[in-house]
Amino acid sequence: MQFMLRGVENPVPLAAGEEAVVADMDQAGPCTLDTVSILLVDDDARNLDVLESILKPSGHRLVRAETANAALMALIRDDFACIVLDIQMPGMNGIELARLIKTRKRSQHIPIIFLTAYFLEEKDVLQGYGVGAVDYLTKPLNSKIFKSKVDVFVELFRATGALTTANSALEQRTFELAETNKQLLNEIRERRELESLVLNISEREQQRIGQDLHDGLCQQLTGIKFKNGLLEQKLSERGLPEIRDVQEIEKLLSEAIEQARSLALGLNPVRLESEGLVTALHELAASVADFFGIECVCSFPNSVTICDHAVAIHFYRIAQEAITNAIKHGKAKKIQLQLTGRDGDFQLSVQDNGIGLPGGQLKHKGMGMHIMNYRARTLGAALSVQSGEVGGTVVTCSLWRGNERARAD
Repeated sequence: MQFMLRGVENPVPLAAGEEAVVADMDQAGPCTLDTVSILLVDDDARNLDVLESILKPSGHRLVRAETANAALMALIRDDFACIVLDIQMPGMNGIELARLIKTRKRSQHIPIIFLTAYFLEEKDVLQGYGVGAVDYLTKPLNSKIFKSKVDVFVELFRATGALTTANSALEQRTFELAETNKQLLNEIRERRELESLVLNISEREQQRIGQDLHDGLCQQLTGIKFKNGLLEQKLSERGLPEIRDVQEIEKLLSEAIEQARSLALGLNPVRLESEGLVTALHELAASVADFFGIECVCSFPNSVTICDHAVAIHFYRIAQEAITNAIKHGKAKKIQLQLTGRDGDFQLSVQDNGIGLPGGQLKHKGMGMHIMNYRARTLGAALSVQSGEVGGTVVTCSLWRGNERARAD
């Protein structure tokens, strides 16, 4: 049977000895990092025997080829750590074979050690290096030098293989991390959308409850107060002592109406949308002062207009929550609201004279703090909670230039 080499012009039949090499390769399989293959190419079988005797103790898989065709066939079938190639061969010599090897993508990276029994001129050496040789050795060989050079290329092959394996694993891990990161980003986006939806629903529900308090409960209490006034008039005409109880009821009804209106205003700040944030904050401060009996004032050094209602409502709710915390946790008796704005930059601060933060640090973050932080993040703003210079706490929400949703006059 004759083997023909594909991909080579004018292929020649492989000899009987060459057929044995190819059959042996089929049984051996591809080269691995543990078992490294080395291709030995020489037309003299005795030279191949010498090369094998030097390299065999290293445990490498040695593949013999006595012609250029057999060598090319071996390169098609297998991977090699290096090629030991005799220059002087009949037919296609070592230089021509090396040039052909380097034209093939699969084998162009394999280092080639040239063997020659003759002293070569400098131009011949340069020609060999030009076609891809990495070294020249002359016959007879120094076995130690020869083995040492081959071992260097074997270790380089193993290191390259290990690096390729590690790089493939790294690329796979990078791909997996990128997919995981993509999933996390999608989950974060979905969570933020859900949080925004919940916050919007909560805002609408608060406004609805505030409207119901104003239009329902406040009107009913006002009606009851009116009827109580008629009853007081009748009792007064008759001079009955029960008039004092009726007067007390009217006082309690008046307080209940004011509280219901204050709650309705906090839940549904109607002036926020119609007259802007500044007016709404003034109304909020007045309501807090009346309801809790503390000093709550506004300090707005310049006229500020925030055109986007969504930005205004977030600022309003942050101020509202900060005031609640100052009264409930800080036991404040004086609260000052400040709002500044210029060229798209806005800053809201709520300062109180309460007990301040323990140790100057915010140790406990309740639902109110989380909501304020979320509202600030929704705007792309920064929220800070710090101790005041002379005691108390200062809550600051800063929305800097670049947010296209807000503008100052």
